[in-house]
Amino acid sequence: MRGFVLPFLLFVITLACSPAVALESIAPRVALYDETTGSLLIAKDQDKPFAPANFTKLVTAAVVFEALKIGEVTDATLYPVSEHAWRTGGAPARTTTMFAAVKSFVPVADLLRGLVVDYANDAAIALAEGLSGSEAAFTERMNAYAARIGLKDSRFANPTGYPDPQAKTTLSDMLALASYMRTTYPDRYALYSQPDFLWNKINQTNKTRFVKELPGVDGMMLAFDETDGLAALLSAGRGDRRVTLAVSGYTSLADRDKDIKALIEGAFSEYGRFEVYPAGAEIGRVKVFGGNAPDVAVISSGGAPVHLTLPTGDRSKFRLAVVYEGPVPAPVRRGTPIARLEVRVDDRLYQSIPLDAASDIDHGEIRDRALDGFAEMFAGWWYRTIGSISIKDFVSLGALRGRHQG
Repeated sequence: MRGFVLPFLLFVITLACSPAVALESIAPRVALYDETTGSLLIAKDQDKPFAPANFTKLVTAAVVFEALKIGEVTDATLYPVSEHAWRTGGAPARTTTMFAAVKSFVPVADLLRGLVVDYANDAAIALAEGLSGSEAAFTERMNAYAARIGLKDSRFANPTGYPDPQAKTTLSDMLALASYMRTTYPDRYALYSQPDFLWNKINQTNKTRFVKELPGVDGMMLAFDETDGLAALLSAGRGDRRVTLAVSGYTSLADRDKDIKALIEGAFSEYGRFEVYPAGAEIGRVKVFGGNAPDVAVISSGGAPVHLTLPTGDRSKFRLAVVYEGPVPAPVRRGTPIARLEVRVDDRLYQSIPLDAASDIDHGEIRDRALDGFAEMFAGWWYRTIGSISIKDFVSLGALRGRHQG
């Protein structure tokens, strides 16, 4: 059964909500995520599959990062550049390459630089063959890795991202991958902001051009597919905020570049971080079944303050509600997750915040439990129906009160 309790806003400083043009994108698929608060600022077809193309190389790199982290290989490990790697991904292939010589031996650290900075296909194949013996075996490892870290709608067909009808991904998965790589391998993530590197007497420039052109951007990769168009996955940090942008489907470089710059700039200039509940604040009350009290207060997980990333202008479309499966059976222990605070824009989930029980609720007396059972038997249908219908009746944030965190 689903229930809800409308939360009470506890603040005294009113934020102005002047009219503002909503941040929009011309991309067919777009997801703009604020890593600091978990707010999904913009979303359009973020779960619609498309060809991963160069994004595949992010998973290739992640598998190698893991192998380095667990000591399976080292930066100094030498991998051979096979004729297959040279012919398929090197100079003869006329694709992005680090120009590694055929039958040479290259340290893993240099192959990674070629892969990350230069999108080098010869590096991708050499790493795959060196680590797993073949592209096919490495691809199996890639897909197992992707599934393990939660990329639920992605499938990869090779380590390079060369076109294959079986390969697919989504923007949601790419956002998850970017966040996972940045937090799990922070020292390796720094490679994505390296402006260039010298190899084989050739200076190779970082092909993620926005690292140099857009303040705060420090990764990750651009991509292109003949059918699905131009795409980008970029992470940017400014001050105490970080946003990650995933976009796909542009038909021209000019459109892509203009849109990406507007989205990244707008994420920082048109949105701010606000505290909407202080630490330990009661956010709502959840119905309890068979307890020594009829309901229990809920607070944010661990009693932390609740922050949202919101437009600095119009917020009239924002709604929130406490949502839970209930009534929650007693006993309930303090700190147990029993609900969530959902923030929505129209019908889209914008942010979901876990809520914990604020106190213990023990079993009630036999009489109390009997009365709860009697009430549930006759009122349960009403409660379920009203609860699920009223999930759309969110409290307006149009006159939100809180403190702007910058």
